[in-house]
Amino acid sequence: MSDIDRPGMPNTAPLSEGGAIDRTLEQARSHATSFEQSFFAERLSQLQDQALTTEQALELEAFRLLALATAPAVEPQDLLLKGRDLLDLSQAHGFKLAEAACWRAIQWVQTRLKLHHAALESIAHAAALYEQAERLDLAQLMRVARCPVLFMAEMYPELRQTSAALLQQRAELPPALQQLVLNNAASAAYYLANEEVDASQARRFWEECLALHQESLCLTQAHGLGYAELVAHLNLAVVHATLGHGSACREHLSRLHAQAGDGPLQPSWLLWERLCGVLLRCREGGRDEAWHALLALDAELSKAPAISVGHRDAVLHALRYFGERWGFMDQALRASLTQLQQERERKRELSRALGETVQAVMERPRLLQANELLSRHGSELEQSLAQRNQELSHALAKVQAEASIRAAAEAALKRAHDELEAQVLQRTAELEVALRTLMQQEKQLALSRMVVGVAHEMNTPLGNARMAASTMQDQCQSLRQQARDGLLRRSDLDQGLARLQEGSAMVDRGLARAGQLVERFKALAISQHQEVAQDFDLAVQLREWAEVWRGRLPGAGFQLELCGLPPTLPWHGHRRALHEVLEQLFDNSIQHAWAGRNAGRIVVKLGLKAGEPLLGLDWQDDGPGIPPEHLPHVLEPFFSARLGQGGSGLGLSTVHSLVCALMGGRMAVHSEAGQGCRVAIELPARPNRAAAAIPDDVPMPLGEAQHRT
Repeated sequence: MSDIDRPGMPNTAPLSEGGAIDRTLEQARSHATSFEQSFFAERLSQLQDQALTTEQALELEAFRLLALATAPAVEPQDLLLKGRDLLDLSQAHGFKLAEAACWRAIQWVQTRLKLHHAALESIAHAAALYEQAERLDLAQLMRVARCPVLFMAEMYPELRQTSAALLQQRAELPPALQQLVLNNAASAAYYLANEEVDASQARRFWEECLALHQESLCLTQAHGLGYAELVAHLNLAVVHATLGHGSACREHLSRLHAQAGDGPLQPSWLLWERLCGVLLRCREGGRDEAWHALLALDAELSKAPAISVGHRDAVLHALRYFGERWGFMDQALRASLTQLQQERERKRELSRALGETVQAVMERPRLLQANELLSRHGSELEQSLAQRNQELSHALAKVQAEASIRAAAEAALKRAHDELEAQVLQRTAELEVALRTLMQQEKQLALSRMVVGVAHEMNTPLGNARMAASTMQDQCQSLRQQARDGLLRRSDLDQGLARLQEGSAMVDRGLARAGQLVERFKALAISQHQEVAQDFDLAVQLREWAEVWRGRLPGAGFQLELCGLPPTLPWHGHRRALHEVLEQLFDNSIQHAWAGRNAGRIVVKLGLKAGEPLLGLDWQDDGPGIPPEHLPHVLEPFFSARLGQGGSGLGLSTVHSLVCALMGGRMAVHSEAGQGCRVAIELPARPNRAAAAIPDDVPMPLGEAQHRT
């Protein structure tokens, strides 16, 4: 019916074992007449940098030329001349396969130029060469390739005979080639039926067309040729619509859509489907409505001839048939004239293409002569450039000799500089290695302390909880056994419940202690504190907290004093975090500074850092102080001199985390043996907008820190 939508062909010859080059060339040789330019663009490009023999290079170039045969941007006359040049080279060397590839490339260019008879002759040459090379499979492929060319040349009787001869040997053809021959034979019968005047002969052609398309459909279904099956359904729908078989046409269209799924159909297929609908309306619907629909479709197709030549022929044939049948003789005559005009235009286009081809062939000698002149001028230019290059080389040699002397002096200076720099780099590297080693040792020691501290502190409460839980489990089992044996007395039950209550209390205390340790350990991570800074009166807040702390002092001999605190001090900061910091310092003084004592004193001093926008807060006790060997490690997590005696080693670590990470301040710990301990905290001075100025007589207690983090 048309030369569109032909299925691509698989490889029909065995792959060569000579490597990637032979395999790719074999795939190109075995490709059938439905040309896919992407196939060559993808596979032939892989051979660009390969080492090729002369025969392989010629054959590869021929297939590259074939790949350009359908490119609209390339002039077909240029491709034809280049193909002839490749053919001459292949014939001169006697390369049969390369020569056959050249004939195939020329055939595609001739088909594009609509030189169908010349294309048939090129196919015959290629088939003969493949037979001489004992490639009978490729020779058979060329015989099949005649069918599409005969169809495009509108040589329908010859196409019918050729297809019949090939189908007699169908056992030798792969399924895809069989389907191609069946499709072309059915198309030949379709157009012969349209052109036949005798009704009985036309009916035989229609029956032959239907039988061939039906056989093609069965073949595609048997061998899983999905795309070809869609084409077969479409062709059968068009033939049944032309013959007025409405139910059969709709059945094949329904199966076409079901097979295609959700994917959109090609535009040309949609046109064929519309044509089927119009033809069925002509057969089944009202005459006037169907006639107007047929005229409207013809008017639409006349404006889009690029993809609808076959569709237009079918519509014009329907206009002639139904116009004569329904008495619309003017439109029927106009359709006949349109068909005749289209035939003349195709012949003019063929003549124009033939004339351009002949002109290109005649122009070739002149182009060769011009090319020879350009080559001669190019040789003279190359000689002139060579002489000039020689002169420049002499001048360059002189410059290089002078530069070599300077380069020697610079090299000596550079060597001395490099030696000195190498010594510096070596010393620096040694110092870096020593520093990294020391830092690694310090980190490992701190990690070891933290692991020991966590394990030691967690083992006691968790061990007590596990022991209590085990005792409770044994008591429960004993009570259950007594209950099963009927020996359970009220006194035993009361005693067991009392023990279970004691055990649960012990478990609760152990887990609560472990939970406290975990919470204090989590406090080291600043991400646990999501407090937002707020406005508050720092002086008032410190006085309130001090009253609470005084109530928690261990005895009457202990004191807590506030120094340098103004009446009011509006502030913008983290109130809860500051409270937690001071709580940790208070607990640290009670546990460490006053352990085993019946009197003690804490002094809290507040003031602005002189010359800096910082608020100073000093917490000082009169305890025994921190030993010098412990002072560098007091801010590390789980470092405590009282580990296992009520100290977890997390107090000062938590303080440091909150002050430095959350509140953006600084912290230092100062201590001497027997002189107590002083924790100096510096916070950014960020009073709120209504902040009152701190009086000038507020003391400035902070000095230089002895141990800063």
